[in-house]
Amino acid sequence: MGTLEVLLLLLLAAALLPALAERTGLPAPVLTTCAGAVLALVPAVPRLEVDPELVLPVLLPPLIFAAASRVSTRALRRDAAALVSLAVLLVLVTTVAVALAVRLVDPTLPLAVAVLLGAVVSPPDPVAASSVAGRVGLPRRLLDHLEGEGLFNDATALVVFQAALTVAAGGALTLGGTARLVLLSTVAGALLGLALGRLASALLERLDDPRAEVLLTVLLPYGAFVPIDLLGGSGVVAVIAAGLYVGQFGAGSLSPAGRLQGGAVWGALELAATGVAFGLVGAEVVQVLQDRPPGGTQLAAAAVVCATAAAARLLWVAPAGLLLRRAGRLQGGVWRESVVISWAGMRGVVTVATVLALPEDLPGRSTVQVCALAVVLVTLLGQGPTLAPVVRALGVTGEDDVAAEVERLRGEAARAALARLDDLVAEGRVETGEAERVRRAYGWRRDARRAAADGDPRLERHAEVLRALHDAERDVVLERRRSGSAPDAVTSVVLRDIEARALRGR
Repeated sequence: MGTLEVLLLLLLAAALLPALAERTGLPAPVLTTCAGAVLALVPAVPRLEVDPELVLPVLLPPLIFAAASRVSTRALRRDAAALVSLAVLLVLVTTVAVALAVRLVDPTLPLAVAVLLGAVVSPPDPVAASSVAGRVGLPRRLLDHLEGEGLFNDATALVVFQAALTVAAGGALTLGGTARLVLLSTVAGALLGLALGRLASALLERLDDPRAEVLLTVLLPYGAFVPIDLLGGSGVVAVIAAGLYVGQFGAGSLSPAGRLQGGAVWGALELAATGVAFGLVGAEVVQVLQDRPPGGTQLAAAAVVCATAAAARLLWVAPAGLLLRRAGRLQGGVWRESVVISWAGMRGVVTVATVLALPEDLPGRSTVQVCALAVVLVTLLGQGPTLAPVVRALGVTGEDDVAAEVERLRGEAARAALARLDDLVAEGRVETGEAERVRRAYGWRRDARRAAADGDPRLERHAEVLRALHDAERDVVLERRRSGSAPDAVTSVVLRDIEARALRGR
């Protein structure tokens, strides 16, 4: 068994553990992290040898892109002040606090290395935030804050990290070099991401093959990440910009088949990337601790860093939220929601991959790794499983009725379609009889949605009949495929039509 087989086992865990997560109430990333740690402890399983410098470029772009494409730009504009507070100021405050605290425990640790450690552990992981916090029933505005913070805090932390690494490695920190890094990671990255997002949207409008459309969307985040990364900056901002553009302006460029297939492909891709990422976190933590068992000073430093990072987040979020609310820049409660935001600050794959890629000759490298990995373990395995109980205990629950909102939007879309139908009839492009048949179809959909909302048992009986009919159709087509009496090119088209009607409930 080699690295490939271990990665396949992590993919298998990624496929199976979400079902266990639903049963246990534990976040799937937590279970996947534990699975990776267990694999690393099994003597028969070989050591997982993965280049840390490849982890972020391979796994992070699709996850960041998917998260960014779902974010509302309206919410980002609305919460701009809160996002600056969380993604910029809090990162800087946590970096300084951790650096000062760890130096009190280990004065031999160079100041630049201490700052580097603070930059590594200060930003919550964007993947962990969206994977864990998104499943516990938080209010929409809190999810917007956490997802926005997770998307943008990496750029802030990277600038501090790169500057500290330059000094720690014996280099000179110059204003010009720092300005170049800031401009490359933020301005240049945002411009490149927006340009690629616009180009991809234009290409999607001209493609008529849904497979090519989906492949283009998969390649886009890598195309945005790699150029900036090769130049020494953070490609995260470029991926975010591309995802925001495509999510807001490019979704309509996809064909209906492209949207359906893309949803399935991206769902599987996110599941696989998240599973492998957090499985690697668990495996790498175990392997690092096995290679270099921490000493007493390192354990004390790790405990102080964990406590400082948690305290800095809590002590910053609550007063900052209160000030923003008084200034009219934040809505909702403050103190209870501040505790939830603080508790949701999980670290993950970004922190692990960064500390594993540190130069071997960096002074205090082992201390940095032990402290950073401790923060990952405490926040992910400690705060992750307890986030839902904390949310329930504080009474911070989602006030948005998603199902009702879905029905309202469906009704609005149906009314727009019927209004367009009236226009087509008035223009003479649709006959009256055909228009009536279309109206009856829309009326059936409306009645079915109302019946579903009211719990009408007739709807369930109707659904059972439709399932039986679809099963009969499917059985005939599959039998023709097995017997060879109909080629795959024919049966695949008919099966797609049956499945599409089954999904629509028709």
